[in-house]
Amino acid sequence: MKTILLTNDDGFYSKGLSSLKTILEKKYRVWAVAPDSEKSAISMALTLNQPLRVNQVEANVYAVNGTTADCVNIALQKILPQKPDFIVSGMNLGENLSEDVFFSGTVGGAFSGFLYGIPSLAVSLIAGLGQYQQQTFEFDQGAEITAKILEKLFTYDHDNVIYNLNIPFPNRGEIAVSSLGSKRYTPDIVERTDPRGRKYYWIGTGTPNYSYQEGSDIWAVQNQYISLSIIKYDLNSQAELRRLTSAFKQFKL
Repeated sequence: MKTILLTNDDGFYSKGLSSLKTILEKKYRVWAVAPDSEKSAISMALTLNQPLRVNQVEANVYAVNGTTADCVNIALQKILPQKPDFIVSGMNLGENLSEDVFFSGTVGGAFSGFLYGIPSLAVSLIAGLGQYQQQTFEFDQGAEITAKILEKLFTYDHDNVIYNLNIPFPNRGEIAVSSLGSKRYTPDIVERTDPRGRKYYWIGTGTPNYSYQEGSDIWAVQNQYISLSIIKYDLNSQAELRRLTSAFKQFKL
């Protein structure tokens, strides 16, 4: 029996995580190691300046007072008896499209598994885009879709990538393998004053500006496809390195 490690950034109590665990346990050995509270928009942040506590909630379910990346590292090194066959991060309550992948704790959890050489899938549920978002998620349907896609990915030869799955509701029951699109926004900065007259600030999400280029993940979910994308990290652009080398060839301090 194959082993799955589940994590998320919404917390171990999230319906997205528990629904996915229930469905996947029908076929796989499942371990869930997730934050003990919501840790959205933390990417791959690690907790370095305070100790981490692990609380066993039930059999094979652990809550950690840290980030999603903390959870994956602790799970792989201290909790699971053996390396899992796949890491699934989610199901996130809300989209993780395009530039979201740089901030998302859900994607950060998948990337943490990628660094260990373990195939990893980030999963997000979408109930409308932008101003049309209704925040009504079909957890059981999302978990069933994820399980079917995961089963297919187990038959696939992985090429050092992360898989990013976004499931819209409603959807047409078809997969669109899509590229990352463009979603730009400037966060709202809300300025307020506390009872002692001191200013403080809250950072909001702002209103995203979506680009609906055909074939992108945004186009896919807008057209009610289930979007499956890959994220491949190449930290060295050879073309840009050659261009920069040329620019600094005669440069002296």
